[in-house]
Amino acid sequence: MDNTNLRFRRSLPALTLTSLLAASTVALPLAGYASNADANSAITVQKKKKVLLIGIDGLRPDSLQQAKTPNLDRLISQGFFSPMQAEDTTWSAPCWATVLYGVWRDRHGITNNSFTGSRLGNIPDLFSLVEQQNPALHTARVTSWDGIHMRMPTGADEDHYWYYGKYEDNTTVPKTIELLNNTDVDVLFQYFSMVDAEGHSHGFSIDVPEYRSAIEKADRQLGEILNAMESRPTYANEDWLVIAVPDHGGTANGQHGDNRPEHRNSWFIASGDAVSHLTAGIRTDAAPVDVVPSILDHLGLAWQDKGLDGNSVLRAQVYQPAQIGAELIVNGDAEHDRGYIRYGYEGSTSGWLEGGGAVPIQYGAPGGFPGAGSVPDGGKVFFAGGTKQKSAMMQRIDVSHLDLSQSTTYNLSAWLGGYEQDDDKASVTVRFNDDAGMAATKWDNGKVYFFRGSQYYRYDLGNDRVDGGYPVSIAGGWPGLDRFTGGASDIDAVINWGNGKAYFFKDDEYIRYNISADRADDGYPMKIAEQWPELAKFKGGARDIDSAINWSNGNAYFFKGEEYIRYNMSSGKVDVGYPLLISDTTWPGLQVWPSHIDAAFRKDLFKSYLFKEGEYVRFDHALNKVDAGYPQQITSSTWSGLSDWYFGQRSVAIGPVTEGDRGSATGFVYREASGQVPTATQTIDVTVQFDDSWGSSDGYADNISLTLQQ
Repeated sequence: MDNTNLRFRRSLPALTLTSLLAASTVALPLAGYASNADANSAITVQKKKKVLLIGIDGLRPDSLQQAKTPNLDRLISQGFFSPMQAEDTTWSAPCWATVLYGVWRDRHGITNNSFTGSRLGNIPDLFSLVEQQNPALHTARVTSWDGIHMRMPTGADEDHYWYYGKYEDNTTVPKTIELLNNTDVDVLFQYFSMVDAEGHSHGFSIDVPEYRSAIEKADRQLGEILNAMESRPTYANEDWLVIAVPDHGGTANGQHGDNRPEHRNSWFIASGDAVSHLTAGIRTDAAPVDVVPSILDHLGLAWQDKGLDGNSVLRAQVYQPAQIGAELIVNGDAEHDRGYIRYGYEGSTSGWLEGGGAVPIQYGAPGGFPGAGSVPDGGKVFFAGGTKQKSAMMQRIDVSHLDLSQSTTYNLSAWLGGYEQDDDKASVTVRFNDDAGMAATKWDNGKVYFFRGSQYYRYDLGNDRVDGGYPVSIAGGWPGLDRFTGGASDIDAVINWGNGKAYFFKDDEYIRYNISADRADDGYPMKIAEQWPELAKFKGGARDIDSAINWSNGNAYFFKGEEYIRYNMSSGKVDVGYPLLISDTTWPGLQVWPSHIDAAFRKDLFKSYLFKEGEYVRFDHALNKVDAGYPQQITSSTWSGLSDWYFGQRSVAIGPVTEGDRGSATGFVYREASGQVPTATQTIDVTVQFDDSWGSSDGYADNISLTLQQ
């Protein structure tokens, strides 16, 4: 049954010279001129702008990249793909409300699928904003979830609905095709239900056949819609902007709704001539609140004064590689996001990867937050630590294309602060990474071996110090590792398998090492992808592993970037639903390092150690969290003799600004640092860390800046 609200319907007009002149961009030769006349001898007519909005409920970004989706891929090739963070309450109701109304949940009031607290009756949706400004435009919404149809008021001319539990998406798609074939529709929203439905029934994971099949079916149906759009007799004279988004992600247990990366990570695709200048990507990731402004902007309608929280992606900055003299940090001034007026919300810290907690806050927000003018040129928004005791956000900047062989200096600065007498802190750490691999593992002799570049250290846990005479050459102490391409250096990860064998990983190769014979086994190295094929689930494939650790419970963990994989050592398989993301949900306390764990080893049945940026944490297996008081610095008193292991990393930090620095007043203090950039630098990590004395983290940061000069 078509439960349709129909205000009026327009049929597709016949294609005439008059309609061409009114609704197209064509160059018509003037009488007496050849068909190849130059631009000065032609009449240029504007194409008619139209929008197709595609919503695919519950489609995870990693699954999108691994499934066969030629039609979504085609859209990306004609526009751009951007990562996106969904609402922090990852239920369909708040997430779709944010997409379709263009405001975050602190304004629309919805926190779950009960719609309790909804204020949508007082907020115009996308279609209302279109119709208010140009009622001549033909708008239509085609959905199969009653939450949208019954609980989200719309100004669309046509509102079609068939319940997915009975009809799946097999009736809505033909209706959308019918609208494209038979009407002069201008703004059209097609909603897909079944990816989410199969995710709930079987699991949100590309490993689940039903979920994968639903994704690929939705893509085929999208292809039918795109074919109908492109087959319109007026298509050559139309300028279609196609936007596709999901509402949220999910986990392999069939759940979503939590504030965790697997539920929040989503994506934004825009395609068409309007975004053809953005095919290299956009500098700052898109947000769900950007959908409505982008559509209004494309239609030539006002959006900046309509109370919307997002930005038009049509005006986004094009992604450009890092340049000498240019600002390297994306959204260091926090101004890309609208900002909140209190804690309890985590909409988006655009441009930053966070493990949980950090949030943009408006200057002058009630409750004692810093007032306007607290920071010179501070704008309207700053970053705060949020409700977590420890939180962080980071960016990795690729500078591998820059010539740093000549003298290059860095200039790092930020305004850092906190709240009154609370000794809450914020600091900024910049780390200059080279290609020298780093790794650590505990050996059967009780020693821990730390590898970096062409050298290694042997650490005695009993004496709590590096043994005398170290570091020494890897090539001289580890027979057979010289078979690696490039020789016995730059080891990415090492793991003691606990069966007399250990595995060394470098780039896309690995070597199996016989511990008792103290030599590499014959026949190695081999390709990681050939013998560990499921590690190809990592972004970028089965190579460049950051670290690995034997958890001594039948599982091994592999880390790469912001992802990690749990590997079942008995079955030789990656567990279903992995990779997951490093966060306070998956690794409590490790959210301060949301990406690129350098090294890890298990000390005993109770504790493991993980390392990053000259720091380390101690992880308690029984409590399943990082011990209190960590991370700590690698120093002569914490890891005697090991501080040189990080010597080549060249980390620099500004802050933290303490209560004393602020004079026990709410506010900010300026901090800066400058120095020489190591010539071997390939990437730069910028990490902002917030740490509180108690309760919420009121550490603040704004105007974070990093430039390179030659």
